[in-house]
Amino acid sequence: MFPLRVLLATRKREATEGGVKNTLDNVSAIFYTMANIYDTKSEIPVMSIRERSAWISLLLTSAIWGAYFWKIWPDLIDDGALAASTTGLFVSAVVVLVIVQIVLAILLAIAAAVLRRRSEEPPMDERDQLIDLKAIRVAFYAMSALLIAVSGLWIFGMSPLVMANGILASMVIAEILRAASVVLSYRLGA
Repeated sequence: MFPLRVLLATRKREATEGGVKNTLDNVSAIFYTMANIYDTKSEIPVMSIRERSAWISLLLTSAIWGAYFWKIWPDLIDDGALAASTTGLFVSAVVVLVIVQIVLAILLAIAAAVLRRRSEEPPMDERDQLIDLKAIRVAFYAMSALLIAVSGLWIFGMSPLVMANGILASMVIAEILRAASVVLSYRLGA
């Protein structure tokens, strides 16, 4: 390992000997880094199709299931007995979520095909696979912990319908955490 004094002297000598070259190298490195973060034409952050898909999944899952649980929460808190209309609300939430996500997935696939023809969107590589695997791991641990917590509801005498909604909430939270983990990994450049 070099002593700090020798390292600093070497850096100073390199900076004075090739001042213009080093400056141009640094500027080109900065430009290259920024070009990967921002679209240089419009200064809009570049987002891959996979990241856009994760954002859509995160927002739709949060909005639709958030509305569902917001609607049934008073019944769960009061006495744990849910009304019969809850089944219709559940079915409609599932149908809306599936239809909207299918339509948006088709639109994203079309956009990906158009972008791929312009060679702007590369195919899935090792980094994308690693991000997906890490996100799935986060979701798995969260869902495992939540399901263990929900399985303890029978101790408090909760009805099977309340426990079923607890299991559903566990799966929804795990999916939200998975999508959020994907988005965060892409944003942090992991």
